[in-house]
Amino acid sequence: MSARFISAVLLCAAAGLAACAPTSSGDAAHSGQSAQSAAAGARACVFQRDIRNFRVSSDERNIYVRGPGQTIYRLEVAGACPELDHPLAIGFAPRGGINNLCTGDMTRLVFGRSASAIPCDVRMAGALSAAEVAALPERERP
Repeated sequence: MSARFISAVLLCAAAGLAACAPTSSGDAAHSGQSAQSAAAGARACVFQRDIRNFRVSSDERNIYVRGPGQTIYRLEVAGACPELDHPLAIGFAPRGGINNLCTGDMTRLVFGRSASAIPCDVRMAGALSAAEVAALPERERP
């Protein structure tokens, strides 16, 4: 393989990783937007290890998770998920060893209610704007 080919592959990989980079509040301040609205408009990403709290929506179709700072992300449940009623904890079973979630990505959640919990498929819908967070019922805000 030529050095030019390897350089092109590395450049493409770096660009792909940059597309999933979380939006920092410093960048949003320069553009005149809040960090949340900037994250909501872009391909929002969060490392699974940075999720600090979660809540399940009353209809059990969405899971709201709090990432770094005050950013709240919405995960959409894909299909049946019998363990969603009153979970005590969640854990991620990432596909392909990926440890971050970006808008549109699929992952599996395991709910810590029992040792034999069945994983559920979820899709990262993205970061919520400040208005969307304010519109959430209090019991659904992580």
